[in-house]
Amino acid sequence: MPTVKKDVKLLSVYQELAAVDCSRHTEKKGKFTYLSWTWAWALVKSKFPTATFQKHIFTDNQNNVLPFMRDTKGYTFVQTSVTIDDQTMSEIFPVLDHKNQAVQHPNAFQVNTALQRCLVKTLAFFGLGLNIYAGEDLPIMDEVEQNMAIKERMIKAFKDSKTIEDIDNAWRVNTKDYNTLPKQEKSEVLNQFKQYKTPFIKDVKPDTKEDKAA
Repeated sequence: MPTVKKDVKLLSVYQELAAVDCSRHTEKKGKFTYLSWTWAWALVKSKFPTATFQKHIFTDNQNNVLPFMRDTKGYTFVQTSVTIDDQTMSEIFPVLDHKNQAVQHPNAFQVNTALQRCLVKTLAFFGLGLNIYAGEDLPIMDEVEQNMAIKERMIKAFKDSKTIEDIDNAWRVNTKDYNTLPKQEKSEVLNQFKQYKTPFIKDVKPDTKEDKAA
């Protein structure tokens, strides 16, 4: 059923992104740790090229179109959504000051900063940097799950290939991760590679004497 298929796909995305060590791409400000939004988004796009994000726009009671919404006390919130493999996650985030306190009637810089932080937090729902919000220092995925994520990603890439060049490229760009797999997983991936590549190999004739002579 379509619902089951989407759930499986989302699990695979989560497994892959939760395995990423973000520790070298964070910045400490006081007692708070922040993940670089530029690095986070670049990483997501490198793994899932069709991924997109949206900064939501709101209209206030005076018909002003704004990149934020405001409550009756003047506190302001932003919203972002991220779509990866047809799954969308959204987050609403308050505009904060340098002490991480909610502010009333923030300036443009504070709103922009909140949007970037909101984007990173939305990505955490997909697994990337989720350990930061849990107060941990290392990725929360164990080695077995990470190996499974690599295996599933490679097999999916083989399956989605439209040409022999596509499937060869899928193998080439994943070679580094493939070499980290245990023997059993390597064997499974290699068998799937051969299985999906075989239909592309057509009209292959053995060398004849005439060919060799030529």
